Amino acid sequence: MEKGILRTGVVLAIFILVVVVSACAGWAESESDAVGRAVIAHELDERGVQVDELIIRLSPGDFRADFGYEGRIVWLVGPAYQRQYREREYFRVRDPERSYLFVQDIRYDDPHNQATVRVVLYLRTGQLSTREVTLHKKGGSWEIRSDDG
Repeated sequence: MEKGILRTGVVLAIFILVVVVSACAGWAESESDAVGRAVIAHELDERGVQVDELIIRLSPGDFRADFGYEGRIVWLVGPAYQRQYREREYFRVRDPERSYLFVQDIRYDDPHNQATVRVVLYLRTGQLSTREVTLHKKGGSWEIRSDDG
């Protein structure tokens, strides 16, 4: 009888832990997705830039979201220590005639109300620009605060 109660307690504790971890992961995912959408909209829609590929860097815990982009999306997934090799391999074999927007890591400040994203824009003309885009959270949505480019 006591073993049955103990097992039920352990199963219940594991279930609660899984639910809590899932809820936290979902919140982080939605924040990253919202920041990514804001950056992509700023770079492509507001600037009026057309690219052949949208390249998104994801950490292993991130999820592939729908960013509303109609073209080809390349997801570069891997832990930080493997990125240099995986990304170098991708850029070695990609078609240099195709333009791209590369959205790299999102870095949040401590209270989680400001984010900085490094983006790389490569146009067919051979023009390459790298810049930092800073966003702030206002009323539940992310807005561009500054763009150093």
